[in-house]
Amino acid sequence: MDLPVRVGLPGAVTRQKLIRISAGLGLGQSARFLNKQQNLLWRFFLPGGYSPNRLVERLAPHVAEPGGPLAGFHFFTFNELDKTESWRRRMLERAR
Repeated sequence: MDLPVRVGLPGAVTRQKLIRISAGLGLGQSARFLNKQQNLLWRFFLPGGYSPNRLVERLAPHVAEPGGPLAGFHFFTFNELDKTESWRRRMLERAR
């Protein structure tokens, strides 16, 4: 593949909002997958809920690779723009 890839992730939003949006989008296939993957589902409901931190931290070094396929991230804010931007700035600060 020669085109750069931007990894799309939900930004800093509550898990309740993620559930509400996914239900509204009709993501039944994803719900059926999660039903088969109980460990993933239960981790989603643990205290702290959803956070993009871990995946972003693991992928970030690959974004910086010269000629690598990862061009960056795209964060879906779901109308939580201020919260996601604050989170993004904290992540950048930690990376420095």
